[in-house]
Amino acid sequence: MKSIRVRSFLLFLIIVSVNVPSRAQKSAEAFSFIISSDQREHATERLRSHEYTLGGYEAIRSVGKGSFMIVLGDLDPPSATSSLIAEVLGKDYLWYPVIGNHDLEVEANTEYIRAMNRGAAPLPQVVRKGPAGCEETTYSFDWNNFHFVILNVYYDGRSDKGSDGDIVPELLAWLENDLKQTTKKHVFVFGHEPLYPFLDMDNGTVRHLADALDKYPEHAIRFHRLMVKYHVNAYFSGHTHCAAYANINGLWLINSGHIYGQEDHYAPVTLLPHLSATAKDGLAKGMPLENSIANFYKADDKEMKKFIFSLGLEKVKTYKDLTDEQVLRRLTEFYVACQKGDSVIVRYTNLFWQNTEWRKSTFLRVTVDDKAGFVEFYRDKDYTGNYVLRDRIELYREP
Repeated sequence: MKSIRVRSFLLFLIIVSVNVPSRAQKSAEAFSFIISSDQREHATERLRSHEYTLGGYEAIRSVGKGSFMIVLGDLDPPSATSSLIAEVLGKDYLWYPVIGNHDLEVEANTEYIRAMNRGAAPLPQVVRKGPAGCEETTYSFDWNNFHFVILNVYYDGRSDKGSDGDIVPELLAWLENDLKQTTKKHVFVFGHEPLYPFLDMDNGTVRHLADALDKYPEHAIRFHRLMVKYHVNAYFSGHTHCAAYANINGLWLINSGHIYGQEDHYAPVTLLPHLSATAKDGLAKGMPLENSIANFYKADDKEMKKFIFSLGLEKVKTYKDLTDEQVLRRLTEFYVACQKGDSVIVRYTNLFWQNTEWRKSTFLRVTVDDKAGFVEFYRDKDYTGNYVLRDRIELYREP
C-alpha cells in the first residue's frame, strides 16, 4: 500500500513538472515590445488621420503590438496618447511612459504621467521607484529575464522637472544602485534625450547636437561608462526626431525618431488649397493678393518658414534665418505660379522633397529571448501611413 502511494506521488510530481513551467523556463520565453516617441498633438482628435500618429499606431497593430509599448516622451497631451492607444491597440494594452521636455511645459501633462505610476497601484511589474522628488517618473520594471529602466532626464536631484536634460549625480547614483540589484540577464535603459545625437538614417539631418545629454559631456560620459560597466544592452531615446543607431564600446545607442506621421502640416499640395481660399476670400472683399497673403501669414510663423526653407530658394542655413519679408514674397510667388497649372505644382513638390528636413515617421519593434535580441525599424515610406521595414539590427546573440 505504501509503495502505491509513493508511486502515485512520483507520478503527480512528473505531471506537475511537465505542465507547469518553472521560473527559468518562463524567463527564456521570447516576447516583443514596441517603442515609439514624440507624437505630441499629432495624436489628438483633430489630427486623427492616416497621415499622422493614427497611421503609425495602425501599423503597429498590423506588424504585431507585442506585450507592451514604451513611449519615449513628448506625449503632450498624454491623455490623447492614452485615448489613441485604447482606440487602436485596445483598452487593456499596456504602455509605459517616459517623460519628455514638452511634457513638462504644462503641469497637467506632467501630473498625468506621474499619476500613472503613483501609490499602491503603480504600473505593472515595477520593481523600483525613482529617487526622492522623482518617484513616479523614474522607475524600473522586470519582464521575463529582462530588466527595463525608465529615466527622467529632467530630474535635478530635488525636482522631477528641474533640469534641462542631464544625468545628474543623484540620478546616476540611483541608476547604479538599481543595476547592482537586478539579477536579470539583459538590461535596457530608456530616456527621452539621446546621449549623443546621430544623423537620421535616411536624409542625414541632425537635431539637438550639443543640446541633448551631450550638453553636459562629463555627466554623459559617466552615464555611458556606467551602462558599459553593468553590461546594459541598449539605451533607447527620442527627442531628435531622427531615427538612428550606433554601437559604442558594446552599448547600443538607439534613437526611435518620431511617430508624428507628417512632421509638419504643409507640403505644396496641402498648402495650396489654404492659400487659394485666402486669395478667393480677399478678392471678394476687394483686397490685393499681397494683402491677403500677408493676412494668412502670421509673423515669424515657424511652419511657413519651414515650408519656404524646404523649397531651397533662399540661401540661408536654417529656416530660422528667413525674414518675414522673404517668406511673404516666396509665398506670393508660389501661389501665383501654381495658377499656371499642374506642372508647376509638380515642380514645387519636387523641390520641396529634395530639400525638406522632414524625417520619416518611425516606430521600433524589439524581439528578444535569452539567446538573441533584434530591433526592427519601421518607417512611413511616403508620409501617408505606409509603414515598411526599413532596417533590422541584432542587439545581442548568446553563443
